[in-house]
Amino acid sequence: MTRRSFPFLLGTAALVVLTTQLAACDRQPVRAEAPLRMVKLITPSTTAAGDYRFVAQVRQAQRADLSFENGGRVAGVMVDVGDTVRRGQVLATLDPEPAHLQILQAEAQVRSTAGQLQERRDQLRQQQAMHADGATSKLTLDAAQLAVTMADAAHSSATAALELAARAQRVSVLRAPYAGRIKARLAQPGALAAAGQVVLQIEGDSHPQVVADLPAALLPASLKPGAVVTARSAEPADANDATNTINPTNIIRLTLRGLADHIDAGGTVQAIFDLQPEPGPGHASLRSGAALSIAIDSGAKQVATLPLTAVAQGAKSGTGHVFVFHHTGNVLERRSVVLGCQRGDSIEVTEGLQPGEQVAGAGTAFLIDHQRVVPYQSASTLAAGEQP
Repeated sequence: MTRRSFPFLLGTAALVVLTTQLAACDRQPVRAEAPLRMVKLITPSTTAAGDYRFVAQVRQAQRADLSFENGGRVAGVMVDVGDTVRRGQVLATLDPEPAHLQILQAEAQVRSTAGQLQERRDQLRQQQAMHADGATSKLTLDAAQLAVTMADAAHSSATAALELAARAQRVSVLRAPYAGRIKARLAQPGALAAAGQVVLQIEGDSHPQVVADLPAALLPASLKPGAVVTARSAEPADANDATNTINPTNIIRLTLRGLADHIDAGGTVQAIFDLQPEPGPGHASLRSGAALSIAIDSGAKQVATLPLTAVAQGAKSGTGHVFVFHHTGNVLERRSVVLGCQRGDSIEVTEGLQPGEQVAGAGTAFLIDHQRVVPYQSASTLAAGEQP
């Protein structure tokens, strides 16, 4: 090997080493792209900032406390709580023996007074004939006439007593005044029931109403018969609904039927609302006695309401930001908003949101502007109460 070839060999070796290192770099695995963050989306609920909210109760327009007109021992109760009954159905009965004996007694009294009346009429005819012949005085004739009148009155009284006894026998059987459902059973067979004592409570099942006692001082002038208000049932929202925290089926529209024309001792006025007809199954799930939260518009500006977990509050009071979801590209937009009053675990958003927009419901501290996300879709059926 000559001195001139030695540098050439060193350069060749360096080139081989460099080529080997570059090939090793090409064989290193490519780093995987980070997975998209999953977020739960919610739609802000829209209410008036000055809405008045009251608790109301569902009841049936047809309802009655059923009792026996006359007291007696309860012989039988044929229905129980929750039973559906038809109009005219026998619900309960009293011991029939007292009413039967009263009828026998009244019938005997009718026969006795009828005989006495016939006897007095025969005597009157005799006195009239004798008076015509001049064999008796006018005074005797008048006494015979008076006896007939008194006998006729006694007979009428006995007849009325018989009718009352017959009525007592009829009303010893308690019948349903209309089709409905038994709400309460307050007497058992063998118990003594006084006249007018409530034995059963019944409600119709065709026309539910909503009743609320509203503070007279807070009633707006717009609340007049025919006004429409909204109410919300106590049922929880569907846990599988990833786009809304409020179940739309919980929103109920009510029409004001009427307001009481007087103020109760507590300064309240009773209001009766009718449920507006809804498509689908309607309000069949509303049971009598269920509580509703009704909102009466006070005329204030409509604002959006969000859970506190969906809002990142700013350093300055009344400011903050949310992350609005855009379906095109599945990206989040960081948007500044103006905040209003906080009510429990919710807060009002007075500016910055448009109706129908969806926002990230939680995790605002870990989100960034223009971040791509995946809407959360629950696969569990347990929260919805479904059977696996």
